[in-house]
Amino acid sequence: MTTNILLTGATGFTGSFVCQELLKRRISFDCLVRASSQTQKLESLGLKLVEANLDDLQSLRRVFTDYQILINVASLGFGAAPKIVQACEESGIKRAVFVSTTAIFTKLNAKTKAVRQAAEAVITNSSLDYTILRPTMIYGTPDDRNMVRLLRLIRRSPIIPVLGDGTSLQQPVHVEDVAWAICEVLNSPQTYRRDYNISGGQVLNYNEVIKVSSKALAKQALILHSPKSLSINLINIANSLGIKTPVSAEQVLRLNEDKVFDYTTAQKDFNYSPRPFTEGIAQEVALLN
Repeated sequence: MTTNILLTGATGFTGSFVCQELLKRRISFDCLVRASSQTQKLESLGLKLVEANLDDLQSLRRVFTDYQILINVASLGFGAAPKIVQACEESGIKRAVFVSTTAIFTKLNAKTKAVRQAAEAVITNSSLDYTILRPTMIYGTPDDRNMVRLLRLIRRSPIIPVLGDGTSLQQPVHVEDVAWAICEVLNSPQTYRRDYNISGGQVLNYNEVIKVSSKALAKQALILHSPKSLSINLINIANSLGIKTPVSAEQVLRLNEDKVFDYTTAQKDFNYSPRPFTEGIAQEVALLN
């Protein structure tokens, strides 16, 4: 069967699950990788790898001419979107699925916010039959960079520090649900030239996230709150003295910002139905060493 789908970001956390979902659906695809990428896992799956650099328009043009569909899981936060879109348009790729993030809606002046917003603008102003998917915080399996840190802290410490009051709302989304959504919209014309927030199936505040995670680990965690403003001041003082802190002031502000997004449009257009956090975190705990 002819392969006409190219996947970027396949060596990353989310991308690896997109690979698994595509293979499960028996959808043929190739992976775009950098020359320096760790590709052993992809090679073990028997996948074809093509080398290009997302920052190099010429290399993208050279590779894209062999494909009709792009799945771009690689981050839009590094400024490569204009070149990716241009290469698609000049090489004949019409259909493209882009993974963005609900972080573009933060009220904070985050470093990559403007870059990601500009990336989405380039995509929506293009001639592509695009679909933009915006996950909330992605978790699932000990390979994630989010929940696994909290799980390991709960395992080793009876006291969990929270920088703020812990009442900000969260809606983490399981990586398998994100991968499912990416593959589900691939051949769904009703999603063309549309964008969707794909959040998790359960809204909790951060205190509840800790309690649910503790229960999944069969632990009893004592939450110790530190005032947000005090925490930020101490972090800024430490950083000014050249002391590296486990979290940044921006991360504390982000933790104390509500991150809840309605996914009913995605549910209506392609039957998106994410698992609740209680279920997803239990799955992750079961895999934790």
